[in-house]
Amino acid sequence: MSRQKFSVAYSGRDRPDDHSIDAESLGPALVAFGRLIREANSEFNDKRAAAKVLVVSDFEHKCFNINFEVVMSVFEHVKSLIGDDKVSTAKDILEWIGLVKPIALSSLTYLGYLKWKNGRKVINTTTLVDQDKSGFVGVQVEGEHNPIVINQHVYNMSINPKALKATRDALSPVGSDGFDSIDLRDEGHIVDKLDHKKIDEILSSCNAGLEEIGEESPEVEETSAWLSVYSPVYDLSADKWRFKLGKEPVYVDISETEIARDALARGGALADDAYFVTLQVTTPKDKSGKIGKQSYKIIEVRRFIGAKPTSQGSLFDK
Repeated sequence: MSRQKFSVAYSGRDRPDDHSIDAESLGPALVAFGRLIREANSEFNDKRAAAKVLVVSDFEHKCFNINFEVVMSVFEHVKSLIGDDKVSTAKDILEWIGLVKPIALSSLTYLGYLKWKNGRKVINTTTLVDQDKSGFVGVQVEGEHNPIVINQHVYNMSINPKALKATRDALSPVGSDGFDSIDLRDEGHIVDKLDHKKIDEILSSCNAGLEEIGEESPEVEETSAWLSVYSPVYDLSADKWRFKLGKEPVYVDISETEIARDALARGGALADDAYFVTLQVTTPKDKSGKIGKQSYKIIEVRRFIGAKPTSQGSLFDK
C-alpha cells in the first residue's frame, strides 16, 4: 500500500474572508478529483491496484483549502505475480498528473501538457519507442513546427474523455464566488499556482480534446446507490451479477470487487442481499446524440446488509 497527500486551495484576492464555498461548485470538484485520480491509476496501473481519494478540509485567509490523501492498494494476486515494484505508487501518479512536486520526470506532466497545448488541435502523433504503454509520443499541434515529446500515459489521459471531464470539473469553482486561482500544494509548499490564464489554457485543451474525440463518447458518471441481489448467480467466475436498482433488474459488472469471494465466505448469497456501492453508470450515445442502453459497474462496496435467511439454497450449492 502507498499513500500520498496533496492540497488544493481555491483562492481569490477580492474574496471575503469567510472560509466558504458554494456546495454546488465544491461537490462536483471534489468528485472530479477522485475521478481524475482513478482514471490516472487505471492508465498507469491497469487493474493491478485500486485508488481511493480521501478529503479533509481546513481554511486559510481568503481561500478554501482542501487536503486530499490518495491511498493505493495493490491487489493480492498482483503482488504474487509481479510484485509491488511493478505498480506505480500514489506519489508516482500524482507527480505525473502534476498535483505534487515531481522528483525527476522525463517530460511534461498531464496538466503541464494541457497548459502547453492550450486548446490547439493535434495534427500528428508518433510513437517513439513501441506500442506498449511504457514509451513516449511525439505530438505536433497547430502552430508548432516541431513536435513535443510526452509520456505515453500522459498522452493517453489527454485523449481520455473521463479524465478530461474530471479535469474540467475539478477546475470549475474558479470564476465563481470570487475565486480566481488554484494553489496546488505538497506538504504545505506551493507546487504550482494556476491563475485564470493557466486554467483557461487547460480548459481550452479539455474542450478541444472532447471535441476531437467526438460527442458519441459515452457519458460516464459515478453515484452512490443501493443494489439488492435479484437472483443468485451460480457461476462464481461470472463477472456480472443481476441486481435490482430500485425496482428495475439490471446486470452489473462486479469484476473489480470482492462480492463473489465474500459471498463464498458467507456460504452463499440470498435474494435481497443489499449492497451500498459507488456505482459507475455509462450511457452510450451515437453520432446523432441518441442515447443507448445504460451499463453499470460497481467501483466500491461501501456497506453490505444481508437478507434474512429463508429456505432458499446457497449460491454455491451444487
